[in-house]
Amino acid sequence: MEAFETDVLVLGGGPAGLWSAIAAARAGARVVLADKGRCGASGPMAAGSTALWAVPPSGRADAVAAALAHGAGLGDAGLIHAVLDESYRRLTRLAHRGLRATPVPTVVAGEDDPAGPGGPLPARVRVSGVMYLRALRRYALAVGVVIRDNHPALRLLTDADGVVCAATGLRGGGRTWTASARAVVLATGGCAFGSGAPGTEVDTGDGLLFGAEVGAELSGMEFAGAYALIPAMGGAPFGLGAGSPLHGAALHDRTGAPLAGAELFEALARGRGVFAGTAALSAAARRQVLRYRVLDQQGRVPLRPVLHGTVLGSGGLVTAGDGATTVPGLFAAGDVTSREGVVGAGGGHGGAWAIASGVWAGSGAAVFAGVGGPVRVRVPQGAGAVPAGLRSVCRFDPRAVVGSVREHTVPPRRSYWRSAGTLRDTVAELDGLWPAARFELGGSGAGALRSRQAVALLAAARWSAHAALARTESRGLHRRTDHPAAEPSGLARIRVGGLDAVWLRRDPLPASLTAAPPRTA
Repeated sequence: MEAFETDVLVLGGGPAGLWSAIAAARAGARVVLADKGRCGASGPMAAGSTALWAVPPSGRADAVAAALAHGAGLGDAGLIHAVLDESYRRLTRLAHRGLRATPVPTVVAGEDDPAGPGGPLPARVRVSGVMYLRALRRYALAVGVVIRDNHPALRLLTDADGVVCAATGLRGGGRTWTASARAVVLATGGCAFGSGAPGTEVDTGDGLLFGAEVGAELSGMEFAGAYALIPAMGGAPFGLGAGSPLHGAALHDRTGAPLAGAELFEALARGRGVFAGTAALSAAARRQVLRYRVLDQQGRVPLRPVLHGTVLGSGGLVTAGDGATTVPGLFAAGDVTSREGVVGAGGGHGGAWAIASGVWAGSGAAVFAGVGGPVRVRVPQGAGAVPAGLRSVCRFDPRAVVGSVREHTVPPRRSYWRSAGTLRDTVAELDGLWPAARFELGGSGAGALRSRQAVALLAAARWSAHAALARTESRGLHRRTDHPAAEPSGLARIRVGGLDAVWLRRDPLPASLTAAPPRTA
């Protein structure tokens, strides 16, 4: 077994993990970053280009107002201001380090001139996900971060006082590792429920499970119905977003009738099919579409919905302003955290949130670790109860668990449109599956990782379903066919947690929340 010790341990090598590691290292902490795959080359960010919030001070009032409207009453104006400020400052520094970005304002056909290093940033910029992650990895290495690729974590450890002080995991060849740390940052990404959305194969909800096992709380898990459309044929690594060759393409059904908004998923749910037209695409876009062989015989691009879950939604671990969770010693950043304060009941803006929450969590973890102060030695408790899905022998097929999770989360009739009937069915099915997954899954090496990921997917799906059943209204990404309107009682956060028995708590929001003054990052 490999054992190492550090001040701050960061689990996850996406943008939030890298920003956390950079911030902690710049604060003087020794930092180790352990990634499930290769840091800088896996995850949704690496699957294509991405648009990031980069709003200069002069345009922030409008950006905050738009975000609050998008959040359907659950946003926090002060937090949005702080995220905008942090994102703009950090991206400006990366631009000075050579990161090239393309403006994404009101897009004009053919307008694709990249901003040069150090150039001014518009309201949003588009960056190549791979190039962005590579720039962050170089930055992290330059400030002394030790990066351990292909080191997936399996669990957290606490000391006798309940303070998180270590983690264990796997490395190549099935060997195990244990890392002792004064503070741990979870940046493991969200949960896409095994939907197959591009880049989300690593987004199995691991960090949500790790946090809940040591007592962390979650919020916003009902807002996990974030879908996107991708080509149904071929292996195209793009959808319809900014930077895609299909961005702006006209969408229609089999008869050629135009479709937009909720009509898209209504059409898919009724078997009408959704297609992207190619007639208006530029020559360069057409070449890219042809390259990936996504056209049918009529020259259209058939589309299918994929669930991005909490990756594009807003649910996750509850954190404070310094990235601290409700468990001492444990910090979190990025898609593993709840960003309800930024996007409310909506979704998106994960790139800006990764920057801001990553910087805050890394800085907060360095402070907790006591960098520059007296050393606090914390000893992990004994092994105690075996964590869910980590039995030495596997007596249940993890694929059965993943299949049930997919069946109850991925179809639009389950997560895009919801009702008490379907939600009760999901809760009963998944709760009934939990004992077998908890006590019968396990194995060693890669088998242990597969079992653990299956349990994490199941846990995330249960929290989402329980929270969705409790929110008896429609708001943002949460759409109830039996409660189609938003209700005043819905201006609340639904906290959730627990493993064998899921618990819920409704925390009403202060009436003045969205009118809060900007806070300093």
